[in-house]
Amino acid sequence: MKCYDEGYYERHEDDRPDRCFLCGEQADLLCVVRHIESMKMVHLCPACMADRVSEYLLDNTKAWKGKVGKKEIEDALKIFQVVQGK
Repeated sequence: MKCYDEGYYERHEDDRPDRCFLCGEQADLLCVVRHIESMKMVHLCPACMADRVSEYLLDNTKAWKGKVGKKEIEDALKIFQVVQGK
């Protein structure tokens, strides 16, 4: 499975981005997580995420799309290492 596949980030059909998928409560902070069994993405509040950590996982496999390329990242890392004295 490639992370660039369009269906890779399929959201659950009942998920709402403004409410926790499990408890239905609105929360200031919602985590976008993957349901392990169905592989679908949902929004969970921190309490539900902690209670069901064995069923959901944080998924940071999405490709980073931005103006910063590999060279810029490598340059920034070198500068950071110099500042840290490494």
